[in-house]
Amino acid sequence: MRARGRWSPPRTVIGDRPPRIASRRTLLAAACGVVVAGDLVLAGDTPRPARTVLLPPQSGRDDTTALNAALRAGAGGPVQGHQGAHYQVSAPLVVHSGTTLVMSGCTVTLTAGSACNLLTNSAVTGGGRDRDIAVVGGTWVRAEGVGGIGPDLHTLRWRHVDGLTLKGLAVETAGDKYAISLGDVTDTTVTRITFAVYSDGVHIQGPAARTRISGIRGSTGDDTVAITPRDWQAYDDVSGPVTDTVIEDVNVASLAALVKVLGGSPETAALRTTVRGVAGVAGNNVVWVGDDTAEWRTTGGRVDDLVVEQVAAATLPGRGGVVHINGSAVGHVRLRGLKADGPDVALPLVRFSPLAPATLGALTVEDVEVAQLGALPLLAVDAKARIRRLQVDRLTVGGASAGAKVIRIAGAVDELTVRTASMTASGDSHLLELSEWAENAAVRQADLSGVRVIGNGGLVTAKAATHTLLRLALGDVQTAGTPWLVDLNTDTELLLSNVSIDQSIGGVAKVRRSGAVVVRGDGLRSTPGSRGVAIAAGGSVVSYAPELAVDVSKLVRVDGSRATNTNPRLPCGTGPVMCTGLTWQHLRTGATY
Repeated sequence: MRARGRWSPPRTVIGDRPPRIASRRTLLAAACGVVVAGDLVLAGDTPRPARTVLLPPQSGRDDTTALNAALRAGAGGPVQGHQGAHYQVSAPLVVHSGTTLVMSGCTVTLTAGSACNLLTNSAVTGGGRDRDIAVVGGTWVRAEGVGGIGPDLHTLRWRHVDGLTLKGLAVETAGDKYAISLGDVTDTTVTRITFAVYSDGVHIQGPAARTRISGIRGSTGDDTVAITPRDWQAYDDVSGPVTDTVIEDVNVASLAALVKVLGGSPETAALRTTVRGVAGVAGNNVVWVGDDTAEWRTTGGRVDDLVVEQVAAATLPGRGGVVHINGSAVGHVRLRGLKADGPDVALPLVRFSPLAPATLGALTVEDVEVAQLGALPLLAVDAKARIRRLQVDRLTVGGASAGAKVIRIAGAVDELTVRTASMTASGDSHLLELSEWAENAAVRQADLSGVRVIGNGGLVTAKAATHTLLRLALGDVQTAGTPWLVDLNTDTELLLSNVSIDQSIGGVAKVRRSGAVVVRGDGLRSTPGSRGVAIAAGGSVVSYAPELAVDVSKLVRVDGSRATNTNPRLPCGTGPVMCTGLTWQHLRTGATY
């Protein structure tokens, strides 16, 4: 039955002047210590308001008590801020399960000395779990000098929530820690957020499952979006795996990383993470993957099934690169659509650089465009790093400065595959280099196909006698103006298939003093007059490639080996020859050498 008394509009304003004539329903509600919001709610009932609860106007003083009273009254339903209000609070505002808090057009400021969070959920202090909480709009300000200890230093802190949505917020902080701190959450959406904050923007601690972050703008004094399944000791209130996270459409100026994905400590992990559409400026690395070695809690955790795509952000001069991997337990990382526009990037576009020896399971780099490659490589594998499988697909280097190296290996790669790559080279630049200073640099087998190189450069160089390059396959390769395909000082099996060389000065291979190269294959086409191979004293070449045009007197004689002799002074004459026993024999005339 409808209560008698004056009719009121379908929204209840908490904190407004009560009606002059109190109805029976109003008196009942007051006596039970509850607030009416459309239907009668008795103490102990599950609050299910049918109509929106309005927050009171600003008081000009501390609004904490009035706002939290309204949030309790509106628990389980919609609560709306007073349009244009500038609230001040000195304790956390607490949102309850089932509540949608709409604060568009409102500003809430946490005042100096409060030493607490600005906005949180009831499970943080009351225990249990919350569900289905949404906060829409509003400007949330942490004033200078708020202070606090540990997790109280965060501004918007969410814990133990299933189904959380934060949409259209602006967050401003003058100090302390994370603007939005998520931990022990599932099915979370954080979208259309604008930051002007002192520390991290969105910071995720485990356990967390199915988190989606998008539309991030503004500026951050530390990492813009960070995944740390376990955090530093001071903030380590919850921990666990962080799984199935999507981070997209980030365009921010950060003094640290735009996106950081750590594995935490050995008992935690970051699994199945997608990062896409990242732009802006990073203070060090655009995307940081792996370990934060400043604390053991953020070192040694596993990162696996990570996809990073469509990244076109820059770094501050002299500060960092695009993707920096330093983790000690990283599984499969796939990078797509990376772009770099100039030669002044301070670190490689992609770098695997662990502080202690570490192995990365698989790294795939696809659809990379570099307008001009400078002295630093596009992809670097440092001396303490090992990659089991490294694959580079669809790579375009518009120009390379003298001495530039697209891929530089100082550590070890078990299997390297490069497919569909093009480079305009100059001055001894190469597609792949085993760093001359790195004694133990190793690529056990490499397969390069669909490669086009124009200019004064080369495909592969491994100049140190201590390098390892056991097998190198070149297929569907075309070069123009390139002196030598490969420059080797290693024991290498070189496999050629459909290789075209348009250069009369050099040829297929330059072999140094400790090099021992065995050439196999067919489909080799080279400019008449090219040398085929150049062999330093102490080096050796065996050829099983019939179309390798070379002075066969320079080759090691092995029964069954083949080549095309270019030295007319040899008795066998020029043309196709085969070694039988220790004798070269012309395949058409039968003449021998």
